Parts: sequence; C-alpha cells; structure tokens
Amino acid sequence: MRASETTLRGLLEGTKQFQIPLFQRSYAWDKKNWDTLWTDLMSLYNGEVEDPYFLGPIVTQAIPGTADGVTPFVVIDGQQRLITFTVLLATLRHHLLNRKDNNLADELYEQYLINKFKQNHDYYKVYPTQHDRQAYQNIIQSQTKQEIKIEGESKKIHDLYKFFDAKLEKIADGKHLSIEYKKLKQIILEKLILVNITSEERDNPYLIFESLNYKGQDLTQADLVRNYIFMKLNSQEREQIYKDKWLPLEDKFKENKGTKYVEELTNAFWFYTRKDGDSPTKKEIYKAIKKKIDASKNDIKIELNDLIKFVNYYQRLNFKDQEQQDELKYRFQRLITLNFNTCHIFLLNIYRDYEESGLKLEDFKKILVYLESYFIRRFLVGISPKSLGGVFNILYKEVKEKKANNIVNGLHKVLKNKKGTQIWPDDNELRRGIFNTNVYTKNSLDRVKLILESIERYHNKKEPVESNNLQIEHIMPQKLNQNWEKMLGSNYNDVHKQWVHTLGNLTLTGYNSELSNKPFEAKKLIYQESSISLNKYFGDIENWNEEEIKQRSEKLADIAIKVWPR
Repeated sequence: MRASETTLRGLLEGTKQFQIPLFQRSYAWDKKNWDTLWTDLMSLYNGEVEDPYFLGPIVTQAIPGTADGVTPFVVIDGQQRLITFTVLLATLRHHLLNRKDNNLADELYEQYLINKFKQNHDYYKVYPTQHDRQAYQNIIQSQTKQEIKIEGESKKIHDLYKFFDAKLEKIADGKHLSIEYKKLKQIILEKLILVNITSEERDNPYLIFESLNYKGQDLTQADLVRNYIFMKLNSQEREQIYKDKWLPLEDKFKENKGTKYVEELTNAFWFYTRKDGDSPTKKEIYKAIKKKIDASKNDIKIELNDLIKFVNYYQRLNFKDQEQQDELKYRFQRLITLNFNTCHIFLLNIYRDYEESGLKLEDFKKILVYLESYFIRRFLVGISPKSLGGVFNILYKEVKEKKANNIVNGLHKVLKNKKGTQIWPDDNELRRGIFNTNVYTKNSLDRVKLILESIERYHNKKEPVESNNLQIEHIMPQKLNQNWEKMLGSNYNDVHKQWVHTLGNLTLTGYNSELSNKPFEAKKLIYQESSISLNKYFGDIENWNEEEIKQRSEKLADIAIKVWPR
C-alpha cells in the first residue's frame, strides 16, 4: 500500500476514474455533514483560518486499465467526500456559467469532473454506485440547475446540490463575481488536504474494510458481509451478480422494512450464522460468515448462492407477501404475532427440507403446530423466553441426531425431553399456569389476544369472528369501584391482585371502552349481545368472583390443552 498527502486538485487531475463499488451503500451524508463542511470552507474563504483543511483519508485499490482507457481506482473508503466535493464543483460550475465565466466553468468541468476524450462510463472522474449514478451524472452533465431532474431514492444527492446552490447564491459581493468564485475554486482545490492511500491489485481489499470498521468507520455487519463477498468475486462478474442476485434481495427488504431494512437484513444474516448450531453475537456476524467462507472448498459464488437461498427463506418466514402457500403463511404470521421469531433459526433448515428434501406440507404444518404449542404453553406457565436462543441454535442438530422415523416425531421427542428453563410444559403444568400466571402485561397484548382468538375459533368453528376490531376485556376491571369491591367480598384486594390479569378474567370485546369498570350486571347484558361465543359463557352467572374465575380458568385450560397439543 502507498500513502501520500494530496489536494483535491492532485487527486482529480489526469485521466483517472474513482469507481464506487456497486455493492457499497449509497450516498449517506446529510445536512448536518454539509453544514459542518460549509462552515469550515467559509472559515478558509474569509481568512479566519490559514492552515489547510484536512478532509481525511481516501482509500482506493488500483485495478488494471486499458491502453486507451482511464486509470481506474476502486474506492474502498471515501465515497461520501468524493461525491460531496465533485457535486460542489458542479454546482460552482453552474454559477459560473450563469455569470458567463465560461473559461473557468470549462476548466472545472474538463479537468476535475470528466475525462473529456473518453466515452460511456469512462467519461466521469467519479463513477457512483448504481443507486446514485443517474442522479449524479445528471448533475455533472447539466449546463444549468434548471436541467437537473432527480426523483425517487436519489433525492439525497439532489438535496446536496440544492444545499450548495443556496449557499453559493450568498457568496458573490455583486461587483467582482468571477474573482470571488475563482477564490472559492482555489480553496476547494488547493486548501483541502487528503491522505490518498492506494493498495495494489494483489492486496486483499476486504482486509482494508475490516481495518476501517475496527477504527470506527460507519460500516454495519451487513455492509462488511456484502463487501467481503463481492470483493472475492471476479471483478468482471461483480456487476451482473449484483444486479441479478443481490439487488433483488435487498429490494425485498426495503419493500417490507423501509428505512430499517439494513437492520432486518443483518438479522437474517445472524440467523443464517446460527442455523447449524453456532452462536455468534450480532457483532460477530461478519466474522462468522467470513470464517465459514474461508473454510469452504466451494467457489465463492456457491457460498453466495447458499447465503441468498437461506435469506430468501427468512423473508418467507417474516414477510407476509413472500410465502405463497396460504396455510404456511397463516402459521408464519401467528409466530410473528407471538414475537416468536427465535424459532426461525430452526425453521430455516426446515424450509430447506420442505423445498429441497421432500418434507411434506402436512409435516411442515405439524412442526409449526408443535413450535407454537411449545411457545404458548411456556408463556401461559410464565417461563422466561431468555433460554430460547440456546434451544433453537441446536434444535435442528438434536432432531437429526434422534434418528426418528421422520422429522416431526424427532422434534416431538426432543421437545418433550427438555427440562428446566427449556421445558415444554405438560397438561398439568399448563393448567396450573393458566390459574397462576398474570398473562396480561404491556408487552404481551398481541400474544394474549391471539390466545383468546384461538380459543374463540375452537368454540366457534362455523362462524369465525373478524378479530381486527376486538380488544382484550378485563371482566373484573383493572380498577375497582365500590360496586365491584362489594361483589368480590371482604378480601377484594387479595382477589383482585391474584386474578385480575390471569386468563380466566379476560375475554374479547368490541366495546372495551364502554364496559370499563361497569357493574358485572351491566357488562353481562353487553356480553350477551356479542357475537363472540366466549361471552355467552357469562349468561347464567350471577356474581363474578374468585370462585367463578377459577371455574372459567378450568374450562379455558381444557380448551387450551386441545388447541396446543403436546
């Protein structure tokens, strides 16, 4: 590697091109970064600071060019600065053209923004990622700001241009326009200092990515994985593989998770690293995937295909519209409602078996029923979910080692043998849990609602109720009034504390706010008008007290044992 101090002029002059790899993230600086930069530029412009302004390093890798082409460099670190300052120069050029200073405008354009005598993509000094390319080239090519048309996801580069355009309007003093712009041009090209670090083609660029990440650069685990894989690919294949395989994968995450897509993609990588029994942390995803690839005898394209395959399975488990089989989609969505995505570590392997190894749909559904039962029973018994990561990291391996006649039976045996904090509660433990566990908490509302809806469906198979508008109702209210204290008896405080948030005291209703802490007699009238079969239970009950809650808990436990078999 070679390192040298240079100016922006020295970096950009000559027939060269700085290529931002397609697999890097798009331009990310925002107004906070631009404001800081502009303030520092104005300090230099106004003579408040005489020393040059240090921009930081630009890290590139030299790659072979052609005799009649440009000298190309792949940008490993520094795309934010390169794009920002070349857009600034393009904005300055537009202002010069507007003031009829064509000579200075042409100098900026031909020496620092383009390679005048080259064609196609060799024409540009900086060649951004596919995501930013059209917007950037539009700014560079335009003769005036009125010609610039940027829409959609490239808006950030357009905002960058508009920021500099507004600032430059305030620079001229009205008398010596060309002189003032010439001064600014000199400051940008001469006073901004960089350290240009260039590696040779034989160097491993992904090792530089690692180093930059350890030194605090803003590279996520997903960034490192992507960059590492694509740097190992043959340079002639990268763009096509990126367009055909990686970009569609990322687009699905963006479509489903919006601005949080990187976090979700990272989680998919994390589950991929854990599916075979390993347990890296989220901070160790890159290391784990790198270790797997480095140890493999397969071509990097085979490893990439394997990663993409399992990430596609992850999408089908997590994104509603990705799974085409309705019964699987229904079961996957229930697991998501329960916030039981830890089991996806195991299900990645099961989905692979379903797609590639002949696992039948009926068996897949049985597996999902057992997994839901495992979670629901533990929840109703009040067992912490903290141990689930350890369970599902190795569950597939354990099931395979059972050598049962099929994977469904193997899973059933493994789960039934779990002890301690990993236990799958039996019917007696489930019954006790329904009596004793306060299931209604701020973080468990979706889970409790799903449990009550499932019991309702068991009751009312012929005419299922639309549950979107239903809410969880406390029959004995969360806040007691005198009427309720009288109904509960002298030990009303103890009864309330013990039973108010248990399953036996909860139901579903569309009139939650109206019911509130009304007397039981008034509530019962509303329950009787409800189309929810659960609420028909209260028709013959005179007083809602501890004994009645116990009896209802028994009946709900009888149903729960059947809905979530063990």
